[in-house]
Amino acid sequence: MDDENESDYPLSEDEEEYLDLLLNNQLEEENGREYDFVPVLSSQGSCEDGSQSTVSTSASQDPLATSLYWKDDKDFDDGMKDPRTFSFKPEKAPVLQFGFLTRQSLKAFKKPVDFLYLFLTHQIVLQICIATNHHAEQLIAKGQNLSYSDSDGGWNQVTVAEMYRFFGIVIYMSIVNLPNLEKYWSRSPLYDASVVDKVMPIIRFKALLSFLQINCDPDKDDKLTRIGLLLDHVQNVSQSMYHPYEAVSVDERMVSSKHQYSGIRQFIRDKPIRFGIKLWVLADALSGYTYAFYVYLGKKRTVICQKSKGLAYNVVMEIGKNIFQQGYRIYTDSFYTTQHLADDLLTKRTFLIGAVRRTSSAMPKQFKDIEQFEKCSARGDFRWHRANCFAYVQWRDCKTVTVISPIHRGSDVSYCHRTVNERKGFKKKKVVQPSVIHDYNTNMGGVDKSNQMLNKYPCYIKSKFHWWKVIFFHCIDIMIVNSFIILTEFNQKTSNKVENISNQLEYREALALSLMDIHSSDETEKQTCMPACLDKRIDCSYCNAKASLKGNKTPSTKTNIYCSKCEVPLCLRKDRNCFTKWHSVGGEEAKQWVKERGRKRSFINLH
Repeated sequence: MDDENESDYPLSEDEEEYLDLLLNNQLEEENGREYDFVPVLSSQGSCEDGSQSTVSTSASQDPLATSLYWKDDKDFDDGMKDPRTFSFKPEKAPVLQFGFLTRQSLKAFKKPVDFLYLFLTHQIVLQICIATNHHAEQLIAKGQNLSYSDSDGGWNQVTVAEMYRFFGIVIYMSIVNLPNLEKYWSRSPLYDASVVDKVMPIIRFKALLSFLQINCDPDKDDKLTRIGLLLDHVQNVSQSMYHPYEAVSVDERMVSSKHQYSGIRQFIRDKPIRFGIKLWVLADALSGYTYAFYVYLGKKRTVICQKSKGLAYNVVMEIGKNIFQQGYRIYTDSFYTTQHLADDLLTKRTFLIGAVRRTSSAMPKQFKDIEQFEKCSARGDFRWHRANCFAYVQWRDCKTVTVISPIHRGSDVSYCHRTVNERKGFKKKKVVQPSVIHDYNTNMGGVDKSNQMLNKYPCYIKSKFHWWKVIFFHCIDIMIVNSFIILTEFNQKTSNKVENISNQLEYREALALSLMDIHSSDETEKQTCMPACLDKRIDCSYCNAKASLKGNKTPSTKTNIYCSKCEVPLCLRKDRNCFTKWHSVGGEEAKQWVKERGRKRSFINLH
């Protein structure tokens, strides 16, 4: 039988498509294309829907098959540069920067408060005193807040020592929480443990709180004019005292407040702190030290240098300018990560490791088929892609996460444990985790660690109208936490150890005692209420209080007896024993009246 022509046996459409597919594969192998056809299987060898996977990573795909880009730990990433090009070479040695102090000065560090004095310096406290005195004199001259003036109608100048005592009371209030400000001076047996009445009268504390200022000549065009000097001081001294380790993180911080009339208060629905003032923060990833920060003034007031690259780009470039060209690694979340930022930081020898959003310019097109990847993958599966200097890794966890890095190899893996729901119930299982994901999870929480320490014992006294005081008290907290971190590392790295402080609570207790100049009960005997005699007869505080509360004319009841602890004149006679009534439970109303209206006059007459 003679051979027949091929044209006599035409191929079907399916056979033609299959031959075309084989021909395309052969051409791709000859041309040395990067990607091969790889079956994408979950850890069970099939897709999650139970069907056998026949997917490939080619850009040209069979209409009957599913196309999916896939490279994992079986494909070695040989495109990474030499790790020596990513070396960390800081301008100063990391951690403590005491180069300006002599050895004798370091030996003088014997109390925890000495570390706070590095931040809350005599110069900045003196500046606060000058501005506060200036502001108080102006208001009193206009006839405002006259209840805070002295007996001559003027203002009693605040000194540096008194301002330090004021800060000591504020720190004490951060660790001892009472319902309101007046309770700290209450003489009720329920609140008698408070020590602030021995340090400063309530009327003086309220006066300092009301007249508190930092800048004598505020600029109305500058939104932060009243607090700018303190912000600059805290940031400059924080950067001079400490140099961060290799890894730092950038994130936002919300300072809780529901103040009014500032114009910069933010509302973020899904945050733990929904109302407050937003700060951009750069913190050390290991210790949580706040290295740099600035206040976000809103869309209208924030100056953006490069508007085409967005707010997040400008935030990172501005807040990290002091650590460029040193080999630092900056960790960011998906809000900040863009390809523009990663490229520009790389030119400054600074390396961005950040989570990537689907819509970000840093998301490679090979990874945009996330739904398809999730269908054909199990927990712990990942894929990587390299473009130029950057490795992009997409990992399947509870949800799919994508990370960009210029210093990691995409194929490197580690392991982690995850709780998996199996037929017999929840069970911990060891799953594959890319090294870049592990590194990101370890170092991204620097700002969160800082926020946790700052929010544990906040020095915040509510102020409805003076909104800038929210930032003022937050600056005090930053100085306390940063000085505590320096104290901790100082004790670890030097032989000249200061008092053993194991946590922030003990540190704040030590600061409050030192600043308020209070000695322990072992050193001084507790003072009790005892009657004492005066050289002259003056009005009884209890009689005046009772008469005023009843709406009667204030009686002229004179006495030469006073309480040595309470320091108020009181009658002590057979027919009128105001001393006993004052110290009984029924005398609380009279005490409150004297503290709010008559105590100042009683002090003047007594001394």
